Amino acid sequence: MQQIPTSRIEAFSDGVIAIIITIMVFDLKLPEISRSSDLPNALLTLLPKFLSYALSFMVLAIMWINHHQLFHQIERSDRNLLWYNVHLLFWMSLIPFVTNFIGASPLLPYASFFYGIIFFMCALSFTMLRHYVVKNNLLIQTISRSAHQKIVRKNRLSMSLYALAAVLSFVSVYISFTFFFIVPAMYFVPERIVHDN
Repeated sequence: MQQIPTSRIEAFSDGVIAIIITIMVFDLKLPEISRSSDLPNALLTLLPKFLSYALSFMVLAIMWINHHQLFHQIERSDRNLLWYNVHLLFWMSLIPFVTNFIGASPLLPYASFFYGIIFFMCALSFTMLRHYVVKNNLLIQTISRSAHQKIVRKNRLSMSLYALAAVLSFVSVYISFTFFFIVPAMYFVPERIVHDN
């Protein structure tokens, strides 16, 4: 198989992520209002959907930034890298579904449960992708492997928090919401690219 340039993989991923965000925003629809005085109530009704959209948008933006940064550090691709990337995109493509679910039913434990599970799978698939890249020496040779191992440990922590948020949704959805906001806060500033001397 002829090697596919990482730029092609990145371009395809960018397109998929753009479509995911577009699908999510389509769920932000105001109910039909006949008087201006109905607008505040209509906006209040839309608030849970907007907050779930904003949170999911933030997580997707962080994933896109980190995906972009990772692929700029990859020297060569192979067939397995393509499949690891497609695996990640599959779970990311389910984000609009759970975003709509939790936005429509924010106090329903199952909504938080599925939201947590999908983001757990996104974190897991991203960790698998990064692990494969490091293990198979696909990185530019001067890129520090230890820096990537540090990121993998951070990814494992985020996976644990998402799993915990999913399980604890049946105890309190508010605890789940707290974890859902903590994880993107951990990644708000992308990891610095470190080169070995």
